[in-house]
Amino acid sequence: MYSDNRDRYALRKKMERLERQNRFRLASGMLDFIGMVAGVACVLILLALLLSLVNWLRQDISSTFAIFQSHFEQ
Repeated sequence: MYSDNRDRYALRKKMERLERQNRFRLASGMLDFIGMVAGVACVLILLALLLSLVNWLRQDISSTFAIFQSHFEQ
């Protein structure tokens, strides 16, 4: 009787530990997925900012050369 109760108790504790581990694995997987999505979003935002900067730089260089050219033509 005593051994039977001890075995049931040990089995219950083992099952509880496995359930906790599974919950932590699920949470870890969800956090990995959310982190990956956030990382991809950050990369896309930074890429858009970089393209915006390049376009601004092109326009600025062309307008600067136009100003220099108009000063030298006069």
